[in-house]
Amino acid sequence: MPDGTVRRRDPPTGRGVGEPRRAATLLALYPDDAGELVIPLTVRRHDLRAHAGEVSLPGGALDDEDADHAGAALREAWEEIGLDPGLVRVAGTLDDVWIPVSNYRLRPVVGTVDRRPTLVPHDAEVASIVELPLAVLFDPERITSEEFRGASWIVRTGAYRHGDIVVWGATALTLGMLAHVLREA
Repeated sequence: MPDGTVRRRDPPTGRGVGEPRRAATLLALYPDDAGELVIPLTVRRHDLRAHAGEVSLPGGALDDEDADHAGAALREAWEEIGLDPGLVRVAGTLDDVWIPVSNYRLRPVVGTVDRRPTLVPHDAEVASIVELPLAVLFDPERITSEEFRGASWIVRTGAYRHGDIVVWGATALTLGMLAHVLREA
């Protein structure tokens, strides 16, 4: 996490939680018009039942027709932001992230695209697409600790700020893992 917070990566065992559902997300890196590397994020519509208004990476649950996590991540990116799977070169995956609220085990898939793709948000789910500069992940001025509130919960956690958006939760954790891998490389 951006603030060094430790988060549980695996679901607790023996407490009636059930097997987590499998999911995947895509971190697609590509150059913007100025040649700076960016990652597309979605801003979810405010009228959705779940995660309304939140900022996330394109992704979702594995379907029966998905060959693997990479296939699911590419399919979801196509459905949510219109990213042509044929343009993406899958580079690898990051560590799985367990999302307690939904009991998903999310596998982040990292891919690269040679040039800036034409992206189109899926009207039913995505309000807008934000290109997050990769440099944000390494800028201490953009890494914060924020408090978020739901109907029955309050959490203080690490987050990234970029313009008017705040990236937190599993998306911030995933971006933090990517930053760590790139820093170590």
